[in-house]
Amino acid sequence: MGEAPQHRGRAARPGASAAAAEARITALERLVEQYRVLLETSAAITTSTDLKETLGLITRLVTERLDAGWCDIYDYVIARDEFVVTAFYQLPEIEVDSSEWIGTSYDSSKWRDLDSCVRERRPSIWYRDDQTLSERELADMDAWSELSNMSLPLVHRGEVIGLIDVGESRRIRRWCEDDVRVLQAIADQAAIAIANARAYARLAEQAVTDGLTGLFNHRHFNEHLRQEVTTARRYGDELSLVIVDVDDFKRFNDRWGHPRGDRLLADMAVLLRDCTRHDVDLVARYGGDEFALIMPQTRATGNEPTAARNVSERIRAAVSDERFESAPGVREARVTVSIGVAGIGIGGYTAAELLSSADKALYLSKSLGKDRVSVFGT
Repeated sequence: MGEAPQHRGRAARPGASAAAAEARITALERLVEQYRVLLETSAAITTSTDLKETLGLITRLVTERLDAGWCDIYDYVIARDEFVVTAFYQLPEIEVDSSEWIGTSYDSSKWRDLDSCVRERRPSIWYRDDQTLSERELADMDAWSELSNMSLPLVHRGEVIGLIDVGESRRIRRWCEDDVRVLQAIADQAAIAIANARAYARLAEQAVTDGLTGLFNHRHFNEHLRQEVTTARRYGDELSLVIVDVDDFKRFNDRWGHPRGDRLLADMAVLLRDCTRHDVDLVARYGGDEFALIMPQTRATGNEPTAARNVSERIRAAVSDERFESAPGVREARVTVSIGVAGIGIGGYTAAELLSSADKALYLSKSLGKDRVSVFGT
């Protein structure tokens, strides 16, 4: 019988084989964890319609799954070259509470990591023991108890729209290629979520906004008036409706031209906003040269400064005192307005009745010589 064949090469040491197998298992486990983070992030983006909620969830997932100290997301305002913190999450054991950063803006040109995200569109990685950092940069890291940091730009269709940032204060965390790859994939998903949310917000705003004046349009006004009437009747609250009409608007257009007429309406919208309560009253372009104001919890008459008649008188006087544009850069044109006011109760108990009563009061102002306020039923 022949001799048994000899194996070529060296036989692997049992310990080395075990170590290699363990390394492969560790690598696979890390890969599985990375895919899990991406799937969870993708699910967060596709299941939520609220951008604030989505970005908050993304920062939490990144912090927990990458075992970072915190994660925050910035919005990039290109007109001001600024980054604004819009979402933030940190591990409970981190002492520095940077949740107060939300809403804080940073001039990108004054921060090297932010600037590199905009100009070079690459990850920016910092370590506290990096001897190339300036004294100011080291002081900033110390102020935030930051030992490691990584920032990546959020890019959509070739434009930087923000950045995602992770930091660590418990130890100097050496970011590996896997960390960068996972965060980059998440950044790509976050960029899509932000871009889609912005597009949706623009469409939603266009659906309820008048393009010329920026005020709410006729359709939104009608829907809101019905809601306010229902609320006022349910709780026994006051509610007033005001209609403002520019006197002799056709004559203004004939004299100064339609572009100046459009500018007049836009200026009138600003004046009406200035004379009413922000976040309380609703100001809308009712149609043509007419504007409408819905004033919740407001009496049509009375001694209060917020009474609808008193507010209307202030509007009338402000318009009369204003000088509107008669030519580019020249403000010498004068106009007046007629105003009709109706309050829930004597003015009616439905949206249609309030509108009819306010229209009648407006007609009375016109018939009495214009440039005046009339209240239905008084």
